[in-house]
Amino acid sequence: MSTRNTLVSDIMEEMDQRVLEFIKKHVTTFTRWDVIKFCHENPHTVDTAENLARYVGRAVEVIQQEAEEMTTEGIFQSTSKGGRTVYSLTDDPEIRRLITALVEGAQERTFRMKLVYHILRAGGQV
Repeated sequence: MSTRNTLVSDIMEEMDQRVLEFIKKHVTTFTRWDVIKFCHENPHTVDTAENLARYVGRAVEVIQQEAEEMTTEGIFQSTSKGGRTVYSLTDDPEIRRLITALVEGAQERTFRMKLVYHILRAGGQV
């Protein structure tokens, strides 16, 4: 078998179905990936879209929209603090477990390639 065929078969090997479904449904842009990863790595983050945008190097308007959508989807939760909306990862243990599996899996090159493939396939260039 050629090296190329081995690489393709490695990339297309099955990943955990629950993680794959989470990616397909919720990690549809690189911006979402950046914010989810940041919040996972900083689990006590409760902050505004403006600050999240600064932390991940994205436009405030894009983060605002993504944060609102992820709140609707149950990935984030939002509260009002001093008249401003702040966001944090959900407390839902199943979603947290999926995010942990996703972030840990992304440490491995082949998994990252699959993640990028699915984000691009979703049209998530941002």
